[in-house]
Amino acid sequence: MQFVLLGGLGVVAWRLTFVQQVYGHRLTQAADEVQQSTAVLLAPRGSILDASGQPLAYDVPAYYLDVNTRTFSNVQKLANLLAGPLGVSAGQLLPTLQKLANSESPWYQWPHPILEQTKAKIESAMQQAKPNDNIGAYVTFTPTEQRFYPDGTMAANAIGYINAQGVGQTGIEAEYNKVLSGSNGSYTYTKEGDGEPIETSIKVTKPASPGDNVELNIDRTIQGFVEDEMNSIVNQYHPEHATIIVMNPKTGAILAMASRPTFNPNTYWDASSEALFTNWAVNSSFEPGSTFKIITLAAALATNTVSLNDIVPSGHLNVNGATINDWNDGVGWSLEGPDKITVAQALQKSSNVGFATIALKLGWTNLLHYMQNFGFLAPTGVDLPGESTSDIFPPDDRGQVQLATSGFGQGISVTPLQQMAALTAILDGGNVMKPELAKAIIDPDTGKVVKQIQPQVTHANVIPPSVAEAVKNTMIADVTKGGEGIDQAAYLPGYEVGGKTGTAQIVNPATKQYYSDRFAVSFLGFAPGWNPQVEVYVDVYYPKSPEANTWGSTISAPPATQILKECMNYYHIAPEGGSTTTTSTKPAKVTQYVQTPSLVGETTANAAQTLNKMGLHADVVGQGTVSKQWPAAGVSVPKGSTVYLLPAAGSSKGLIMPDLTGTSMREAGDILAAAGMDMVPQGSGFAVSQSIPPGTAITPGERVTVQFSTP
Repeated sequence: MQFVLLGGLGVVAWRLTFVQQVYGHRLTQAADEVQQSTAVLLAPRGSILDASGQPLAYDVPAYYLDVNTRTFSNVQKLANLLAGPLGVSAGQLLPTLQKLANSESPWYQWPHPILEQTKAKIESAMQQAKPNDNIGAYVTFTPTEQRFYPDGTMAANAIGYINAQGVGQTGIEAEYNKVLSGSNGSYTYTKEGDGEPIETSIKVTKPASPGDNVELNIDRTIQGFVEDEMNSIVNQYHPEHATIIVMNPKTGAILAMASRPTFNPNTYWDASSEALFTNWAVNSSFEPGSTFKIITLAAALATNTVSLNDIVPSGHLNVNGATINDWNDGVGWSLEGPDKITVAQALQKSSNVGFATIALKLGWTNLLHYMQNFGFLAPTGVDLPGESTSDIFPPDDRGQVQLATSGFGQGISVTPLQQMAALTAILDGGNVMKPELAKAIIDPDTGKVVKQIQPQVTHANVIPPSVAEAVKNTMIADVTKGGEGIDQAAYLPGYEVGGKTGTAQIVNPATKQYYSDRFAVSFLGFAPGWNPQVEVYVDVYYPKSPEANTWGSTISAPPATQILKECMNYYHIAPEGGSTTTTSTKPAKVTQYVQTPSLVGETTANAAQTLNKMGLHADVVGQGTVSKQWPAAGVSVPKGSTVYLLPAAGSSKGLIMPDLTGTSMREAGDILAAAGMDMVPQGSGFAVSQSIPPGTAITPGERVTVQFSTP
């Protein structure tokens, strides 16, 4: 497609690295003689797509803004004119504008590209201020492109951002920067004495090759579940940081990933360095606490060190002069005799003493062997930059006390992704799956898959299937209502949720001692128990809550359970025994589902007719040929649902604002993202109003405020 740029200077300039020299104020500084010049033709950057092919990051037309401050006798007035469209206060602009107006170089350049609607507002303001002047004499708008992230902060730490030079800095943008960037080209042109290029002299000497699109495993709906729960955690507990991951245990596909603090990649320059450069799911390790007990249990069962019915102590244990206490003030449990419990009960009661005993029986050699097999001694290899790895006791510090504490997840540190990867072996018969964020590399012109990223087993047969099943069932028993487990807060009727909570003390980096009142609380779980489709990890680091209420079971398990519940509904996985019972004699209404058809390439009229025949409603966002649809083809939706149709660029008379009334925040965001618009959500629940009325003509890049309310 790049050859189209030969059509004229105005189009070529969209991708010039020195485009300011072509259109900007620097024309006045050009040499007097005719010159032959060579310039770089930048390749269009590929888009980042979600699992259904909808864009998470893409380029939109934008402009660099230059203003000649000296042409305004009243600089305060200029600041007032620019402040509104640029979204800043006049006071922020005034000092710089005043300084430039009195300097030899009076041109002011706004540091970030602006979108079309901002350009239009500035042009209107300038024309009103100077109705008799040629605006081009004192304001220039240089064509460029800007990376646009339609969902703002959603999955931002995983997606990442690009800098002003168009280079990926974090997340997928950095990991796949070479794939997304493509290959730049070049062209030559002749420049006249005033610096103006001679249009007929432009010659492309090397065409630019556009970057490929990267399609992720991120499911926008599941990501929405995660973002909602993460926001609730942050609002309620104000943690130092937090992370949530949702993964398919059979393939290792990362379905959702969120980290806090986070940032908006559209305005990354406003974010803190921690928010920009730290994805807590990937870039850091910390003590796992009791979630690590499932690994110790699997290793002990696989080596026949113990069986689930073996008896171990609880309460307190002396190891080489060091006392290890259970979390209930060292009281322990007397389920099988005084201070005696079974190995299975040790997991369900989360007994540190029980697992210290198991670890001591297991020994360092076996524990390290299974840590290696489960993938804890190396990074997982996830396709994200800066992955951290575990930190365990060095060889000269592997005594009996360290062995005992390692058995219940204290004194060692691991990453959230290492725990998620290890859980896949327990849920899928003994094989550790590599976590993968990317799903495929796609040619942006043809839509064909250039490379399919296949599920990968990183560690095969790390434990026998029988051991995997035994550990899985013990995790289910830990959560089952009415059982002996302490993690029944994660119980979900009919789904055999399995899980394990963790509550770990945080180390003071200055003293190297544990804080007495700071904890990292977590939950690692899955559903449904009979055929796990989803696993979830929630970690909340230093939540601000009363110490008596700071447990994995009270803080991390509830949001994890809500995510699992929503995933089960989303995947239409019915609970065992059917839905909840009712005393009504009327039969329950059965929801009928249909799969959305592929409508891309159809006329909007024909597509709407097809949807109506299937019992679906069409909301046509402009007339013409369908280029995008939401939901994407192949998605199972209830009859009566709305499918939004967007026309191809150039085939439509204009995009029309859809009616978002009744949509959830996730749905509204997806719909607007497909139209290339930015949503500013307010409130929670379902859409009740929108700042741009339905039926209004819209332009990609516009921002719409949507008000949500709980019914």
